Amino acid sequence: MNPFHFRAAIGLLQGIALYALYRASDHGGWLALHPLLFSPLLLAAASLPLLCQTGVGALRPSRLAAWLAGLALAVAVVGAHDRWRVGLEHAARSDLMPGALAMLGVSLLLFIAWPLILAGESERRWRASYPAYFDTAWKLGLQLMFSGLFVGVFWLILNLGAELFALVGIGGLRRLIGEAEFAIPASTLALSAGLHLSDVRPGIIQGLRSLLLTLLSWLLPLLALLIGAFLALLPFTGLDSLWKTGHASALLLGASGLLIFLLNTAYQDGNEQPGRVIRLSLRAACLLLAPLQALAAYALALRVGQYGWSPDRVFAASLVILGACYAVGYGWAALRRQAGLAGVACANIGAAWLSLALLAAVLTPLADPARISVSSQLSRLQAGRVAAERFDFDFLRYQGLRYGHAALLRLRDDPGVDGAIRRKAGDALSEDKPQPKPPAQAVRPRGPAPLPAGFLAQDWKQAAKRTGELPSCLLDGRNECDAYVGDYSGGGKPEVLLAEKLAARLSLFQRNAQGLWTLAATYDLPAACPAPLEALAAGQARAVPPLLPDLDAGGLRLRPRYPYAPQECPVAKK
Repeated sequence: MNPFHFRAAIGLLQGIALYALYRASDHGGWLALHPLLFSPLLLAAASLPLLCQTGVGALRPSRLAAWLAGLALAVAVVGAHDRWRVGLEHAARSDLMPGALAMLGVSLLLFIAWPLILAGESERRWRASYPAYFDTAWKLGLQLMFSGLFVGVFWLILNLGAELFALVGIGGLRRLIGEAEFAIPASTLALSAGLHLSDVRPGIIQGLRSLLLTLLSWLLPLLALLIGAFLALLPFTGLDSLWKTGHASALLLGASGLLIFLLNTAYQDGNEQPGRVIRLSLRAACLLLAPLQALAAYALALRVGQYGWSPDRVFAASLVILGACYAVGYGWAALRRQAGLAGVACANIGAAWLSLALLAAVLTPLADPARISVSSQLSRLQAGRVAAERFDFDFLRYQGLRYGHAALLRLRDDPGVDGAIRRKAGDALSEDKPQPKPPAQAVRPRGPAPLPAGFLAQDWKQAAKRTGELPSCLLDGRNECDAYVGDYSGGGKPEVLLAEKLAARLSLFQRNAQGLWTLAATYDLPAACPAPLEALAAGQARAVPPLLPDLDAGGLRLRPRYPYAPQECPVAKK
């Protein structure tokens, strides 16, 4: 198959898959109830097709399929763990989307692993040459960057065209590009086109890479000079002013990361022969990295000793470990005084594999930042290093996720724990869950007509067993509802419309022949659109004929179900 046609087909299938996930998780879709399934599917559908497209021509089809299957399994594990660690007790504060840690972690994991795989497959060995790793990684990075730019300009043109058509009263294009049915597949197709165009013209990518690396390499002497001056001043200024900033570790790690990046733009694949200034800067940068990392490790150790572990400090510790690998490798390469600093290549390869190991640990229960942080803070509390009055129970409740909630339960229920700790843990758990309210408090009448007698007094929990899901304001009061009374179906009898505070939906209740209120229908509302509720409050809602009638077929009354079509919020008249 033609590579362009193959990539276009993959892009179209990716768009269809992402749209199917969007529909299945929105508006009461079946995936909305299965976050442990949705998160892995979304991560896989968003990332693996891109790897497949960049692997076309570089790998045999069987090898490509095998590697993608292995990476899909890794992505699924990360996505499922990301939702599992949230815990059911935090479901009200979470959503189906993967967390930032999972999305960033999967992106880094695949971006590091895929060049290692492609380079190894190109040379038919597990450990490829460093130039192969370098060329593959930079090609992939530039392909993704320019393909993303291509998609951005593509949407800029579409929006410009839509606005031009709107100027002459044609709003069809604006509505089309706003529909998910078009926007998602169009974006993935544009991304596929960008990946293909950047792949069939490798000379352009190599030329842009050479230009970019040459420009960036000349910033290395400036950075090395500034860091060298900073380190030279420390014996005279001391470290107190550095620690007083409160973010010394982050600043030092950021400086180390930038130094590593610029050092590699100058070193490139190890075969370049830079000028004398760049060569001296390279050797100096290799030696400067070690003291920077030592200071970062010391600053982090001080903070952990004072306040224990937190998720941010766990991430910082991972970067310190990775930076130490670079520092040892680069320092060894500089001290050997060999031409070309051959040890830099070995350090980069070792750091890439170490990065994969650290990501695998952080993205799984092995070194989950939340688990480590909860364990650390709990041990400080139980050892008496921090008093109950000063302990941050909110950290366990909000940032400790599943582990924090379990820790609070243990503190509350353990009779051997201090009474103050047990009380505060219980308070944190009670605040973690919305306080139930009876319908009389959770339902707020709106509009000119009062609620019918007996509506709030009805046994709604018993009614839920007969009619299924009801607004939570009638059951446990977790959410509040606005109630609007009127004749909305045209039957001449009072009816009640409930608008849930945290749901874009209306629920219509009618009184049956036995005098019980029952759920008759639900209506979806456009997001962030106050016009329908304002009309209900003013008593201006009215019944309109259905678009299509019911059908009587074989004695059964068949009701139409309209395909979902989001409505635009009406603009208020001036």
